[in-house]
Amino acid sequence: MSYNILGINSSHNGSVCVLCDGEIDFFVEEERFSRNKHEDTPVEILKYVASKYKIDEIAIGGLEILFEANASKIYQNYLKLLFKNTPLTNLLGSHHLCHAFSSFSSSGFNKALCVVIDGSGSLLYRKEDEKLIGVETESIFTFKYPTNISTIYKSYKTFNPNDDKSTDSKLMNFNITLGKLYESITTKLFGHWVYAGKTMGLSSYGKSNSFILDFLKDGIINPKYYTHEKTYGSIYPKMKFPKNIPPKDIAWEIQNKSQQIVGDYIEKGIKETGLKQVCCAGGYFLNCVSNYYLKKRFPDIDFYFDPISHDGGTSIGAALYRWYNHSQDKSIRPRKNLYNGFKYSKKELKKIIKKYL
Repeated sequence: MSYNILGINSSHNGSVCVLCDGEIDFFVEEERFSRNKHEDTPVEILKYVASKYKIDEIAIGGLEILFEANASKIYQNYLKLLFKNTPLTNLLGSHHLCHAFSSFSSSGFNKALCVVIDGSGSLLYRKEDEKLIGVETESIFTFKYPTNISTIYKSYKTFNPNDDKSTDSKLMNFNITLGKLYESITTKLFGHWVYAGKTMGLSSYGKSNSFILDFLKDGIINPKYYTHEKTYGSIYPKMKFPKNIPPKDIAWEIQNKSQQIVGDYIEKGIKETGLKQVCCAGGYFLNCVSNYYLKKRFPDIDFYFDPISHDGGTSIGAALYRWYNHSQDKSIRPRKNLYNGFKYSKKELKKIIKKYL
């Protein structure tokens, strides 16, 4: 009988993954049930999984928001109700690691540089007094099968510009960083950060504009453009650009500068490690314009851009992380397709097709 691991993501794009002896047997996002885009906290999917699979272990990644709230106990009790005495592992503090594991394990590479960039990841607590001081936004790892992982760089967005110290020498903490800046400009232009694809598309119509100040340098926004809100993941720039600057030029500026900075991160990682295979995950790498730029800038590098780069992919990463730690399996399983959702028999398909004939 197979060893089945249930991976769960309960941030936006809530999802579950069922891993059977290291192979993805089922993956789907909650929005398929609720019909609400980017739905978080899978509830209905878990009922379906409980009715179809015997689960040996549960791995939860990306639950920082949930675990900060009282709802965390309710959710864990819900899991206990559905899956009885199934062992549960919380991968708190490992949001970017789950992103990276999903990407690396699906790439087919034996070893690789793994780059993760998104708006908000795991929470950072100061070691001296356990005070919450920030959220990870950029990470660079090295991976080698089965579980040889090293962190070579991390960047954190801080809640207070005067409280950004860390005792970990590998951490470089900034007031606001690349992923959140792209989200913030998208919010300014289109009303919500989920429309980052619109910013990417609009950038193609813009151009360099001398009236735009240097709001982004080395991945850090000029302090005059942002304000701090003391809630998880909520730091947005004021964006006081002159009124005569077209939105398309603002989009061009963030697109052009952000992809250059991402390229600089990757170049730094390549020089430090000598690796020629690079895996990319996190919401930023849904940006196909930037991905194309990286392919042109590094023609000798073998890239793998995770097709499920957003938070939905962390349920896959959490399940895979537990599998390789549980089994020490050295099998390399490149992703062959993205059809990991519901399975239908020929009879069921014919029945559905007849409705439209």
